[in-house]
Amino acid sequence: MIENKHIPQWKINEINYLIDLFKNYKNVVVIEVAHISDKQIQTMRKILRGKAEFRMSKRSLQQRAIEQFKKESKKKNLDEFAEQIPGQSSLVFTNIDLFELKNIFLENEWMVPAKPNEITPVDIWVPAGDTGLPTGQVISELNMTLRLPTRIMNDTIYIREDTRTHKAGDLVDVKQAAVLKKLGITPIESLIKIHFAWSDGEIIPEDILYMDMEQFTQNVTKAYREALGILFEMPFFLEDMTEDYIRKAASEATILNVIIFGEGIQIPPHDEKAKVEEQEPEEEEESESVGIGGLFG
Repeated sequence: MIENKHIPQWKINEINYLIDLFKNYKNVVVIEVAHISDKQIQTMRKILRGKAEFRMSKRSLQQRAIEQFKKESKKKNLDEFAEQIPGQSSLVFTNIDLFELKNIFLENEWMVPAKPNEITPVDIWVPAGDTGLPTGQVISELNMTLRLPTRIMNDTIYIREDTRTHKAGDLVDVKQAAVLKKLGITPIESLIKIHFAWSDGEIIPEDILYMDMEQFTQNVTKAYREALGILFEMPFFLEDMTEDYIRKAASEATILNVIIFGEGIQIPPHDEKAKVEEQEPEEEEESESVGIGGLFG
Protein backbone atom coordinates (compact mmCIF):
# COMPACT_ATOMS: atom_id res chain seq x y z
CA MET A 1 0.00 0.00 0.00
CA ILE A 2 1.04 3.61 -0.59
CA GLU A 3 2.61 5.36 2.36
CA ASN A 4 4.19 8.77 1.93
CA LYS A 5 4.24 11.61 4.48
CA HIS A 6 4.38 14.19 1.67
CA ILE A 7 1.11 12.98 0.11
CA PRO A 8 -2.18 14.13 1.68
CA GLN A 9 -3.99 11.30 3.46
CA TRP A 10 -7.05 11.48 1.19
CA LYS A 11 -4.84 10.83 -1.82
CA ILE A 12 -3.20 7.86 -0.12
CA ASN A 13 -6.64 6.47 0.73
CA GLU A 14 -7.81 6.84 -2.86
CA ILE A 15 -4.70 5.17 -4.28
CA ASN A 16 -5.02 2.27 -1.86
CA TYR A 17 -8.70 1.90 -2.69
CA LEU A 18 -7.90 1.73 -6.41
CA ILE A 19 -5.20 -0.88 -5.77
CA ASP A 20 -7.73 -3.05 -3.93
CA LEU A 21 -10.13 -2.75 -6.87
CA PHE A 22 -7.40 -3.88 -9.27
CA LYS A 23 -6.81 -6.90 -7.05
CA ASN A 24 -10.50 -7.84 -6.81
CA TYR A 25 -11.52 -7.48 -10.46
CA LYS A 26 -9.96 -9.01 -13.59
CA ASN A 27 -11.39 -6.46 -16.05
CA VAL A 28 -10.85 -2.69 -15.96
CA VAL A 29 -12.71 -0.49 -18.44
CA VAL A 30 -11.91 3.14 -19.25
CA ILE A 31 -14.80 5.46 -20.12
CA GLU A 32 -14.54 9.16 -20.92
CA VAL A 33 -16.99 11.19 -18.86
CA ALA A 34 -16.56 14.66 -20.40
CA HIS A 35 -19.80 14.30 -22.39
CA ILE A 36 -21.70 12.12 -19.94
CA SER A 37 -24.00 13.51 -17.28
CA ASP A 38 -23.72 12.59 -13.61
CA LYS A 39 -27.29 11.28 -13.82
CA GLN A 40 -26.24 8.77 -16.48
CA ILE A 41 -23.38 7.52 -14.33
CA GLN A 42 -25.62 7.22 -11.27
CA THR A 43 -28.23 5.29 -13.25
CA MET A 44 -25.63 2.86 -14.61
CA ARG A 45 -24.26 2.36 -11.12
CA LYS A 46 -27.71 1.21 -10.01
CA ILE A 47 -28.13 -1.09 -13.02
CA LEU A 48 -24.70 -2.67 -12.48
CA ARG A 49 -24.78 -2.76 -8.69
CA GLY A 50 -22.95 -5.89 -7.53
CA LYS A 51 -21.53 -6.46 -11.03
CA ALA A 52 -19.30 -3.44 -11.63
CA GLU A 53 -17.85 -0.51 -9.72
CA PHE A 54 -17.34 2.96 -11.22
CA ARG A 55 -14.46 5.00 -9.80
CA MET A 56 -13.70 8.54 -10.91
CA SER A 57 -10.32 9.74 -9.69
CA LYS A 58 -7.64 12.16 -10.77
CA ARG A 59 -5.47 10.75 -13.54
CA SER A 60 -2.33 11.13 -11.43
CA LEU A 61 -3.86 8.99 -8.68
CA GLN A 62 -5.00 6.37 -11.17
CA GLN A 63 -1.49 6.14 -12.56
CA ARG A 64 0.13 5.86 -9.13
CA ALA A 65 -2.29 3.08 -8.21
CA ILE A 66 -1.52 1.22 -11.43
CA GLU A 67 2.22 1.61 -10.86
CA GLN A 68 1.94 0.15 -7.37
CA PHE A 69 -0.36 -2.66 -8.52
CA LYS A 70 2.14 -3.55 -11.24
CA LYS A 71 4.92 -3.92 -8.67
CA GLU A 72 2.79 -6.17 -6.48
CA SER A 73 1.07 -8.27 -9.15
CA LYS A 74 3.66 -8.47 -11.96
CA LYS A 75 0.76 -8.28 -14.44
CA LYS A 76 1.49 -7.38 -18.07
CA ASN A 77 0.68 -4.23 -20.09
CA LEU A 78 -0.11 -2.01 -17.11
CA ASP A 79 2.30 0.72 -18.23
CA GLU A 80 0.56 0.91 -21.62
CA PHE A 81 -2.81 0.90 -19.90
CA ALA A 82 -1.84 3.81 -17.64
CA GLU A 83 -0.44 5.86 -20.54
CA GLN A 84 -3.66 5.56 -22.57
CA ILE A 85 -6.01 6.79 -19.84
CA PRO A 86 -7.31 10.22 -20.95
CA GLY A 87 -8.21 13.10 -18.67
CA GLN A 88 -11.76 13.22 -17.28
CA SER A 89 -12.21 9.48 -17.30
CA SER A 90 -13.70 6.88 -15.02
CA LEU A 91 -12.39 3.39 -14.39
CA VAL A 92 -15.01 0.66 -14.30
CA PHE A 93 -13.97 -2.52 -12.48
CA THR A 94 -15.86 -5.73 -13.24
CA ASN A 95 -15.63 -9.50 -13.51
CA ILE A 96 -18.40 -9.83 -16.09
CA ASP A 97 -17.59 -10.37 -19.77
CA LEU A 98 -16.45 -7.16 -21.47
CA PHE A 99 -18.78 -7.69 -24.43
CA GLU A 100 -21.69 -8.16 -22.05
CA LEU A 101 -20.78 -4.88 -20.33
CA LYS A 102 -20.57 -3.13 -23.70
CA ASN A 103 -24.06 -4.39 -24.60
CA ILE A 104 -25.47 -3.14 -21.28
CA PHE A 105 -24.08 0.31 -22.06
CA LEU A 106 -25.55 0.21 -25.59
CA GLU A 107 -28.96 -0.82 -24.28
CA ASN A 108 -29.13 2.22 -22.00
CA GLU A 109 -29.24 5.09 -24.44
CA TRP A 110 -29.91 8.64 -23.24
CA MET A 111 -31.13 11.63 -25.20
CA VAL A 112 -29.62 14.90 -23.95
CA PRO A 113 -29.85 18.61 -24.81
CA ALA A 114 -27.55 20.19 -27.39
CA LYS A 115 -24.48 21.68 -25.70
CA PRO A 116 -23.64 25.37 -26.17
CA ASN A 117 -20.94 26.27 -28.67
CA GLU A 118 -20.75 22.72 -30.04
CA ILE A 119 -21.47 21.28 -33.47
CA THR A 120 -24.65 19.21 -33.54
CA PRO A 121 -24.18 15.74 -35.09
CA VAL A 122 -27.90 15.54 -35.96
CA ASP A 123 -30.71 17.71 -37.28
CA ILE A 124 -32.55 19.45 -34.43
CA TRP A 125 -36.34 19.69 -34.67
CA VAL A 126 -38.86 21.46 -32.46
CA PRO A 127 -42.24 19.71 -32.75
CA ALA A 128 -45.54 21.50 -33.21
CA GLY A 129 -47.72 21.85 -30.13
CA ASP A 130 -48.06 23.45 -26.72
CA THR A 131 -44.72 24.42 -25.19
CA GLY A 132 -46.27 24.91 -21.76
CA LEU A 133 -44.39 28.20 -21.52
CA PRO A 134 -46.27 31.36 -20.51
CA THR A 135 -46.42 34.39 -22.74
CA GLY A 136 -43.94 37.17 -22.20
CA GLN A 137 -40.29 37.56 -23.01
CA VAL A 138 -40.00 33.86 -23.82
CA ILE A 139 -41.95 34.27 -27.04
CA SER A 140 -39.40 36.75 -28.37
CA GLU A 141 -36.63 34.25 -27.54
CA LEU A 142 -38.44 31.58 -29.54
CA ASN A 143 -39.06 33.91 -32.46
CA MET A 144 -35.73 35.74 -32.58
CA THR A 145 -33.29 33.10 -31.36
CA LEU A 146 -34.71 30.01 -33.06
CA ARG A 147 -37.12 31.64 -35.56
CA LEU A 148 -39.97 29.40 -34.49
CA PRO A 149 -43.50 30.03 -35.81
CA THR A 150 -45.54 30.67 -32.68
CA ARG A 151 -49.02 31.65 -31.53
CA ILE A 152 -50.75 32.22 -28.22
CA MET A 153 -53.43 29.79 -27.04
CA ASN A 154 -54.90 29.71 -23.53
CA ASP A 155 -52.12 31.97 -22.25
CA THR A 156 -49.36 29.59 -23.36
CA ILE A 157 -47.09 29.55 -26.37
CA TYR A 158 -47.78 27.07 -29.16
CA ILE A 159 -45.45 26.07 -31.99
CA ARG A 160 -47.53 26.13 -35.19
CA GLU A 161 -45.61 23.46 -37.11
CA ASP A 162 -42.65 21.11 -36.81
CA THR A 163 -39.56 23.24 -37.34
CA ARG A 164 -35.94 22.31 -37.97
CA THR A 165 -33.74 24.79 -36.13
CA HIS A 166 -30.36 23.25 -37.00
CA LYS A 167 -28.94 20.87 -39.58
CA ALA A 168 -26.30 18.29 -38.69
CA GLY A 169 -22.95 20.09 -38.68
CA ASP A 170 -24.38 23.45 -37.54
CA LEU A 171 -23.02 25.26 -34.50
CA VAL A 172 -25.44 25.62 -31.59
CA ASP A 173 -24.61 28.90 -29.87
CA VAL A 174 -25.14 29.66 -26.18
CA LYS A 175 -28.53 31.40 -26.57
CA GLN A 176 -29.89 28.73 -28.88
CA ALA A 177 -28.79 25.93 -26.55
CA ALA A 178 -30.48 27.67 -23.61
CA VAL A 179 -33.80 28.09 -25.46
CA LEU A 180 -33.77 24.51 -26.77
CA LYS A 181 -33.16 23.25 -23.25
CA LYS A 182 -36.01 25.44 -21.97
CA LEU A 183 -38.28 23.77 -24.53
CA GLY A 184 -37.15 20.33 -23.35
CA ILE A 185 -35.58 19.42 -26.70
CA THR A 186 -33.12 16.53 -26.26
CA PRO A 187 -31.87 15.58 -29.75
CA ILE A 188 -28.40 14.26 -28.96
CA GLU A 189 -27.82 10.56 -28.38
CA SER A 190 -25.58 9.94 -25.37
CA LEU A 191 -24.08 6.54 -24.66
CA ILE A 192 -21.50 5.42 -22.16
CA LYS A 193 -18.80 4.11 -24.48
CA ILE A 194 -15.76 2.04 -23.59
CA HIS A 195 -12.58 3.83 -24.66
CA PHE A 196 -10.48 0.69 -24.12
CA ALA A 197 -10.05 -2.01 -21.48
CA TRP A 198 -7.46 -4.07 -19.63
CA SER A 199 -8.32 -7.72 -19.02
CA ASP A 200 -5.98 -9.67 -16.77
CA GLY A 201 -2.87 -8.50 -18.59
CA GLU A 202 -4.27 -7.88 -22.07
CA ILE A 203 -5.20 -4.53 -23.63
CA ILE A 204 -8.54 -4.68 -25.47
CA PRO A 205 -8.94 -1.71 -27.86
CA GLU A 206 -12.24 -0.03 -28.68
CA ASP A 207 -12.40 -1.32 -32.27
CA ILE A 208 -12.28 -4.93 -31.05
CA LEU A 209 -14.95 -4.38 -28.40
CA TYR A 210 -17.32 -2.74 -30.87
CA MET A 211 -16.62 -5.07 -33.79
CA ASP A 212 -19.63 -6.39 -35.71
CA MET A 213 -19.27 -10.02 -34.62
CA GLU A 214 -21.80 -11.34 -37.15
CA GLN A 215 -19.94 -9.70 -40.02
CA PHE A 216 -16.61 -10.84 -38.55
CA THR A 217 -17.85 -14.46 -38.45
CA GLN A 218 -19.04 -14.23 -42.05
CA ASN A 219 -15.67 -12.84 -43.15
CA VAL A 220 -13.77 -15.60 -41.34
CA THR A 221 -16.03 -18.29 -42.85
CA LYS A 222 -15.60 -16.84 -46.32
CA ALA A 223 -11.82 -16.63 -45.92
CA TYR A 224 -11.72 -20.24 -44.66
CA ARG A 225 -13.70 -21.48 -47.67
CA GLU A 226 -11.50 -19.57 -50.10
CA ALA A 227 -8.39 -20.99 -48.44
CA LEU A 228 -9.80 -24.52 -48.73
CA GLY A 229 -10.60 -23.91 -52.39
CA ILE A 230 -6.98 -22.97 -53.06
CA LEU A 231 -5.72 -25.90 -50.98
CA PHE A 232 -7.80 -28.44 -52.92
CA GLU A 233 -6.15 -27.26 -56.13
CA MET A 234 -2.68 -27.98 -54.80
CA PRO A 235 -0.92 -31.13 -56.14
CA PHE A 236 -0.44 -32.71 -52.73
CA PHE A 237 -2.49 -34.34 -49.97
CA LEU A 238 -2.61 -33.33 -46.29
CA GLU A 239 -3.55 -36.16 -43.93
CA ASP A 240 -4.76 -33.73 -41.27
CA MET A 241 -7.44 -32.53 -43.68
CA THR A 242 -8.80 -35.93 -44.71
CA GLU A 243 -12.31 -35.09 -43.51
CA ASP A 244 -12.32 -31.87 -45.56
CA TYR A 245 -11.29 -33.79 -48.71
CA ILE A 246 -14.07 -36.34 -48.08
CA ARG A 247 -16.66 -33.59 -47.55
CA LYS A 248 -15.57 -31.91 -50.77
CA ALA A 249 -15.74 -35.17 -52.74
CA ALA A 250 -19.20 -35.96 -51.34
CA SER A 251 -20.40 -32.44 -52.17
CA GLU A 252 -19.10 -32.67 -55.75
CA ALA A 253 -20.67 -36.12 -56.18
CA THR A 254 -24.03 -34.74 -55.08
CA ILE A 255 -23.76 -31.82 -57.50
CA LEU A 256 -22.87 -34.14 -60.40
CA ASN A 257 -25.79 -36.41 -59.51
CA VAL A 258 -28.19 -33.47 -59.67
CA ILE A 259 -26.71 -32.18 -62.94
CA ILE A 260 -26.90 -35.60 -64.68
CA PHE A 261 -30.09 -37.06 -63.24
CA GLY A 262 -32.04 -33.97 -62.28
CA GLU A 263 -33.54 -34.71 -58.90
CA GLY A 264 -31.58 -37.92 -58.67
CA ILE A 265 -32.46 -41.58 -59.27
CA GLN A 266 -35.44 -42.76 -57.27
CA ILE A 267 -34.98 -46.46 -56.43
CA PRO A 268 -38.37 -48.05 -55.75
CA PRO A 269 -38.84 -49.91 -52.49
CA HIS A 270 -38.75 -53.70 -52.51
CA ASP A 271 -42.54 -54.11 -52.23
CA GLU A 272 -43.18 -51.71 -55.14
CA LYS A 273 -40.79 -53.72 -57.32
CA ALA A 274 -42.70 -56.87 -56.41
CA LYS A 275 -45.96 -55.26 -57.51
CA VAL A 276 -44.45 -54.36 -60.87
CA GLU A 277 -43.28 -57.95 -61.35
CA GLU A 278 -46.73 -59.29 -60.47
CA GLN A 279 -48.26 -57.23 -63.30
CA GLU A 280 -45.94 -58.84 -65.95
CA PRO A 281 -47.39 -61.61 -68.17
CA GLU A 282 -47.24 -65.11 -66.66
CA GLU A 283 -44.92 -66.41 -69.37
CA GLU A 284 -42.35 -63.70 -68.80
CA GLU A 285 -42.56 -64.24 -65.03
CA GLU A 286 -41.80 -67.93 -65.50
CA SER A 287 -38.96 -67.24 -67.90
CA GLU A 288 -37.42 -64.69 -65.56
CA SER A 289 -37.77 -67.09 -62.63
CA VAL A 290 -35.94 -69.81 -64.47
CA GLY A 291 -33.21 -67.51 -65.56
CA ILE A 292 -32.57 -66.30 -62.04
CA GLY A 293 -32.54 -69.82 -60.70
CA GLY A 294 -29.97 -70.75 -63.30
CA LEU A 295 -27.66 -68.09 -62.02
CA PHE A 296 -27.42 -69.79 -58.66
CA GLY A 297 -26.91 -73.26 -60.20
